[in-house]
Amino acid sequence: MIENKQSKINDELVEFRNLIVEGFQLIKNSDGLSYSKKAEALDKILSVGATVGILPGWRPKAISHGALQLFVATEFKLPKGLERAHEFHRRHTIKALIEDDWLGEEWWDYFEKRDFTVLSTRSENRKEKEFEKVIKYPIPLELNLFHGKRVGFVYGESEKHFLIDLASRNEMVEL
Repeated sequence: MIENKQSKINDELVEFRNLIVEGFQLIKNSDGLSYSKKAEALDKILSVGATVGILPGWRPKAISHGALQLFVATEFKLPKGLERAHEFHRRHTIKALIEDDWLGEEWWDYFEKRDFTVLSTRSENRKEKEFEKVIKYPIPLELNLFHGKRVGFVYGESEKHFLIDLASRNEMVEL
């Protein structure tokens, strides 16, 4: 019974992926949509992939030193002023998806690699040209932390313990 349910879920995820791939091709190749409408439509259809769990959905793979300091300052309560910053700005990724020629589904891998984010402070995220110089600490993806929500990310006990350990290893707090 459980195997059948998992098989059905996997089949549905394949169907969602196929829908997104077909939608991508339709949007990219549309003569009736302006560039801005293509960008908007791609953003929406790719967010479906994040919603159903087949794309990263702005999932953080690192945290900036400044963001970690905010957590330390609030005793690891969720602080205000945090954002998920794309290492590769989203508008550049969407532009490449629209303008570049892609063989088959190679665009999928390109997008997937560029959709991960870094938990950062608002000011770090706003300074695009300086962002690559920001000190960042990895968040191992296999730990399944900080899953994205439409606005923000999940912050529970697992995330809190990870950050306390990270801050301790970097001598920002004492345990």
